[in-house]
Amino acid sequence: MTKKISPAAFALILAFGSIFLVAPSSYSYLDISLSVNTKLYHSPDGMVCGDCHVLHNSEDGAAPATGSGAAGPSAKLLKKPSVTDLCLQCHLSPSNVAYKAPAVMTSGGTTPDGVSLPAGDFYWSSADPRKGHNPGKTRGAQSSSISSDPVITVSPGGNFSTGDFDCISCHDPHDRFGDSVAAWRQLKRRINGIVHTGNETAAKGVESYGGSEGPTTAGYEPILSNSRGDIQGTSYRNKRKDGQDLEGADLFKAEGDDNKNVYRGGFTSFCSVCHGDFHGGGESQRSDNGKTRSGGAWIRHPANISMDTPGGKYGIAAYTAAVANSQGNNPNPAGYDWKYPLVKADADFSVKSRAFSSNDPATAAGTDRIGCLTCHKAHASQYSNMTRWDPRAHSFIPAGGKDFTGAASVGDNPAYGCGKCHRMGGSKAYRKSF
Repeated sequence: MTKKISPAAFALILAFGSIFLVAPSSYSYLDISLSVNTKLYHSPDGMVCGDCHVLHNSEDGAAPATGSGAAGPSAKLLKKPSVTDLCLQCHLSPSNVAYKAPAVMTSGGTTPDGVSLPAGDFYWSSADPRKGHNPGKTRGAQSSSISSDPVITVSPGGNFSTGDFDCISCHDPHDRFGDSVAAWRQLKRRINGIVHTGNETAAKGVESYGGSEGPTTAGYEPILSNSRGDIQGTSYRNKRKDGQDLEGADLFKAEGDDNKNVYRGGFTSFCSVCHGDFHGGGESQRSDNGKTRSGGAWIRHPANISMDTPGGKYGIAAYTAAVANSQGNNPNPAGYDWKYPLVKADADFSVKSRAFSSNDPATAAGTDRIGCLTCHKAHASQYSNMTRWDPRAHSFIPAGGKDFTGAASVGDNPAYGCGKCHRMGGSKAYRKSF
């Protein structure tokens, strides 16, 4: 179908970088009327191969008409030198409006109205490699959009090489419902040689298929949240297989308490396929492992451990505690706080992705687990190491100040950083004197 690009959008494209220097006059985007089952672009019935690939790098070895102008063929017969540049043709905001694709990166670090980036914004890691993941290379070819980390050559706490790290290191671009992907955002089942989640058919509501990558590697947990619906026979339904609502945020609406990701099962295991030294030593294995525990003490922050573990120096009571001080009662949410997401128990559906939960005490439970994504964004954030808050800032936000989402504080804000879960003493979440 033919798409028209406004002068303003075209100027933005030119200003952003070379991945958009050539603007095709027409683009073979998915016509949903031709879709048999899913009506979704990254599904076998909806893909248009020529949107991303050329068959022979064009005739007589010439560069593809919509490519980078490189003299040689691009890896994997792509129209761009790197996978990341190719993905950002559709997944960059705000110019991605013409392509009807969810955004993973903005051109200036400001999320447009009506757009949700719950995994964070790759803009920050493109500006500063210390602020997030850097999927900048495909077989050594450097992305023109996201800089690779100039210092780190393997994943921190692991052995994944950054020399071939791009979007499809984690996501499968060709499948949404097949047996090589998990139920969440087309995450690959096998990464870095590890099957982090195997055949999930037996899990309630998660998969229609599964298992070609082999069984889940010992010590890893299947991802049980579902962000993409389910295929039953030849029909697609926008629900989990067990009828429960999807648990991913609507990416075409603003992120908030009533539009958030709800995580359950497996996300910490997913991260650990590349960052293994930060994994283990949880509730069922409280022993020295030389990675997270040594000498009977934690040497790295535990993950995938429930909030009310006996002996823990934290808990769901601290997570939901209110603090009274001279500036007034603190507005810390009494329930599940989307700004600091916990991993819900597999059978606990008290938190819904499209419903308010922060003011409902029943949505915060001691069985909730702290995970990697409680403290970090999956892609990038405006803070170093893609944390959800500035770890170098003061623990309190004075009245009138704003938190990392832009929300104003009324009285000191305890829902900030480490103090969200950790008590410093007494019956309140913080020990503070004025």
